[in-house]
Amino acid sequence: PMSYISNKIARRVAERNSWGTYSPKKVTAVFKMLWENKKEVVFQRGLPTEEWLDEHFPVKDIDWAQLRSPKYPDIIQSTWIGHATVFVQMGNFNILTDPVFSDRCSAVQTIGPLRYRKPACTIEEIMEKEKIPVDVVLISHNHYDHLDYNSVNKLAKLSIAEKRPIQFVVPLGLMSWFNKYVPESTKGGNKVIEIDWHESCSIQGKEGAKLCVTSVPTQHWSSRYGYDRDTTLWCGYSVKVTNDNSEGDGANLLFTGDTGWFEEARDEIGQYGPHDLALIPIGAYEPRWFMKAEHIDPSEAVKFMDAVKAKRAFPIHWGTFPLTSEPVFEPRNKLVAAMKEAGKDESTFSASLIGETTLYE
Repeated sequence: PMSYISNKIARRVAERNSWGTYSPKKVTAVFKMLWENKKEVVFQRGLPTEEWLDEHFPVKDIDWAQLRSPKYPDIIQSTWIGHATVFVQMGNFNILTDPVFSDRCSAVQTIGPLRYRKPACTIEEIMEKEKIPVDVVLISHNHYDHLDYNSVNKLAKLSIAEKRPIQFVVPLGLMSWFNKYVPESTKGGNKVIEIDWHESCSIQGKEGAKLCVTSVPTQHWSSRYGYDRDTTLWCGYSVKVTNDNSEGDGANLLFTGDTGWFEEARDEIGQYGPHDLALIPIGAYEPRWFMKAEHIDPSEAVKFMDAVKAKRAFPIHWGTFPLTSEPVFEPRNKLVAAMKEAGKDESTFSASLIGETTLYE
């Protein structure tokens, strides 16, 4: 029942509020931030030209042959679609994180942040043209740059047409939204599974492979309509491949979603490590006085990589939508500087182009 779920979410909200690194914002702070940063955030001025971006930050053509048949099922193969949308292939599972393929991350497609880099591909190209199935969709929370109405509906419809069901894994409280707004998400073999922090679900794959998906806490918040703040949960996911037919563990992935820095991550998320790959946000952090509690910056992202026990990391949540006031390439440049400053091997946490596929052994 919804009252039971609401009570569980309220307990998680109280837990997050107890962390020393979190403080909820007042409405006046929102207006102050928008006024002081109206050029970049409201009017999207100061962006590089299309020509400049095509030269310095091109969207790469996807290597479809590599996606159709990954050579090494024990190795994580990851393709950046843009922002927090990543197509991850591990243990014969195809996983899509926070799919946003629309032009704007907004309630309507006429106003709101307009993407300055197109997605690496369309949903139709993946599922219809290339016949590559999407087995699992992970949704971290309900903000528009992570949960896109058009994209999840298209995925659900195409999965029915292609007879390749999808398991949507969502945070506590979001199943009712899917039931109402994405009716195909529970038809034709499709399923929606909602889980609380530290709850797991198991997804059966081919040849005895299983995917264990565990919801992990993050320091963030939820709202879709303004009046519904923190009425649904937000989370990251620790995703592990296991196989009935083999000894030992398979690959282990962390999809962080959105988070501010919180010391509790060392235990709350670190207990599920070591992670072979962590998808960690590095953008949308300025102005710092406003964003610090909910979005880590690149130096905090490097610290977060250690906290969650990640061997390798990949930066997400940058280079796509103009959500905040920092320059487009600052997150990438600051990540390089932060890795150097920490004395770390830069290749273990480095950016790619949109459309590029990376193997993580």
